[in-house]
Amino acid sequence: MKSGFGITHRFGKMLAAVALAGLVTVSWTGVLLAQEKEDKGPKPVKLFDVEDTLKVTLHGPWREIMQKVKVQDPYPATMEFTDSLGRSQSIPLTVERRGITRQKVCKFPPIMLNFEKETVKGTAFRGQKRVKMVTHCDKGDRWEQYNVKEFIAYRIYNLFTPRSFRVRPLEITYVDSKHGSEEEPRFAFLIEDDSDVAKRNKLEKLDIKEIEPVQIEPRDGNRFSLFQFLISNSDWSALTGPGEEDCCHNGKLIGSDPNKDIYVVPYDFDSAGMVDAHYAAPNEALPIKTVTQRLYRGFCFHNPTLEETRQEFLAREQQIYDLFLNEPRLSERHKKSVPDYLGEAYDIFRDDTKFQKQIREKCRK
Repeated sequence: MKSGFGITHRFGKMLAAVALAGLVTVSWTGVLLAQEKEDKGPKPVKLFDVEDTLKVTLHGPWREIMQKVKVQDPYPATMEFTDSLGRSQSIPLTVERRGITRQKVCKFPPIMLNFEKETVKGTAFRGQKRVKMVTHCDKGDRWEQYNVKEFIAYRIYNLFTPRSFRVRPLEITYVDSKHGSEEEPRFAFLIEDDSDVAKRNKLEKLDIKEIEPVQIEPRDGNRFSLFQFLISNSDWSALTGPGEEDCCHNGKLIGSDPNKDIYVVPYDFDSAGMVDAHYAAPNEALPIKTVTQRLYRGFCFHNPTLEETRQEFLAREQQIYDLFLNEPRLSERHKKSVPDYLGEAYDIFRDDTKFQKQIREKCRK
């Protein structure tokens, strides 16, 4: 009897253990299903999928960042904003100085935003790791107008090809995390990462030292060159990078084959004549004295498809002007003067003789 009782008792404990294990399994399964359901719930629109202005409060040691001009290390910061679903978000991140020329001329330098994957999960910034931010640089309307015009330059190139950097405008309130001081809201914009540009176009980011014109997809090479001529930007190289850096200077390479049909994606337009920043100057090796003087620097190898690209630009003329006319941050003076300045390039695009002499015959062999 005792022996039977012991066996029965142990068997009962085993059943209880199995039952408990089953309950635990069911419980964890429920949690996982609930989490999965939560993950599949509504998500805010991703950062660069919309064009409206994102209002942001950015906490960081801004006074220290401005004063320590030689320190390129990351600083802890916090970003606060309301997403497209109306939810308040607070994201920890780090910020650091970036850029070359603007670090020398700006009191408030351009900034790199660095995110951790887990902190941006489920937010508009999901998938972002490092995002370039173009800042106000200094106080005063002149500086803001520079930024607005450069911002529109990105939007112009978006009209011609999806193989271009998307930008997102910001209205930023900077709060100094060490001193508690707060500045009035400033205009800034974020630039899409080149890896995301490649992925969006089902291509790959290419890390190459240098390329030849024959490797560039001809029509895209023409778009690149005519666009730079339109905004009067000569501060670029589509074949090599500065110094020992990878190709290219103010251009990123994407493609599916590193040997052919490469696309050069332009960026950094603060030296363009369209922006007309007071600190900008052309390279001394070029036959121009000011950045507002246009110089075509396209490649002769691409000339067979140049007429087709010319027609693309002629078809987009009014859309380009509308970008300026409909930009509320641009002053009324610039809403007139910049389209007038671009119109000088369009006079060349429309006229067969001028186009032949100032574009086609000026190509680089």
